Amino acid sequence: MTFSNPWFLAAVVGVLGLFHLELIATFLNLAQFRHALPERLKAIFSEETVQKAAEYAAASSRVDLLRSAVSLAALIAFWWGGGFDWLQRWSNAWGWGELKTGVGVIGLLMFAQNVLALPFDAWDTFKVEAEFGFNRTTVGTFISDRVKGLVLTALLGGPLLALVLWFFQTQELAALYAWLTVAGFSIVMAWLAPRLLMPLFLKFKPLENGALRESLLALAARLKFPVVDVSVVDGSRRSSKANAFLSGFGKNKRIALFDTLIEKHSPAELEAILAHEIGHHKCRHVPKQLVLGLLETGLLFFLLHAALQSPAFFAAFGVIGKPLGLGLVLFSLLYSPASLLLGMVTSASSRKHEFEADAFAKSACGGQPLIEGLKKLSVDHLSHPNPHPLTVWLHYSHPPVGQRLAALEG
Repeated sequence: MTFSNPWFLAAVVGVLGLFHLELIATFLNLAQFRHALPERLKAIFSEETVQKAAEYAAASSRVDLLRSAVSLAALIAFWWGGGFDWLQRWSNAWGWGELKTGVGVIGLLMFAQNVLALPFDAWDTFKVEAEFGFNRTTVGTFISDRVKGLVLTALLGGPLLALVLWFFQTQELAALYAWLTVAGFSIVMAWLAPRLLMPLFLKFKPLENGALRESLLALAARLKFPVVDVSVVDGSRRSSKANAFLSGFGKNKRIALFDTLIEKHSPAELEAILAHEIGHHKCRHVPKQLVLGLLETGLLFFLLHAALQSPAFFAAFGVIGKPLGLGLVLFSLLYSPASLLLGMVTSASSRKHEFEADAFAKSACGGQPLIEGLKKLSVDHLSHPNPHPLTVWLHYSHPPVGQRLAALEG
């Protein structure tokens, strides 16, 4: 590892630069609470609510920053202490062969990363979220969710990872084959997840017959949006925060409403929220976001192929040779800053789509029900009323509530 190695310089600048960028964005975002709110937002967020939102943002940011700092410190200590070279030599002694060893090394590092993050996840759930009245997750559910997540990652991600490694081990067009495989897997999982995976974590039950079910199905019919089912999700078992989503393709679309959403919103507001979700489908936002994601995945594999061919890339992390599995891990460290920058493009596109879906909902249900729904969601979730632009650019997939209300009222 020397500063004459461009891969080493890129990794150091990327890893440290990403941490400091997030640090600056966090402080700027928290400082926004000291600024006076626009008149439109003063009518929504009382001084007490703003103060509570500031305390919530500060507490959440404290956990996130500590999590990032510990993760960065562990990475630097392991990297600069020769940990990757030790891991390579130790895993070679397993005698598993390159493919199985690669999967094993990646699985081991992912497990270590999860263990390192576990105390902070627990702190966030049982301290921060509980303190502000959001958490309803029991210790049993918290543990169960993580065990299920690890098992699913092993069952689904393990074979996919092995296939990707096999491509890079044996095929000249490995990047292309890996990209096509991951793209196909992503599309299949988008269809399967709501049916097979989400029910492992959330309970779905049909919305009982009544005025609300009839009004939602009537709205879907009026908007020529085929729906086969309307379900209630037991989100209240984990959090008091509300949500809604649509799933499915073609004529097999399903509406899912969190029970917390139904509890806190009027039927007119629920219709407007559903119209917003339908607007995403009518405006073809789902395939557009999918295409953007696939393009980013294609770029990822192209750059990965270039990195894996370079001995200097492995030397930047103190590793001798070109071990495939460890190479994927090392590349993820190098790719993280680029992923954030590319994510800013995806997020900007997503924010534009949210405005378009809001406009669709306004044309379908009028603007006022959605306006009232957004106000309730923002206050109930203690959302930042006026986030800093840098934080919005980096992380917001939805526009700040003030911008959405201005567009709806305009």
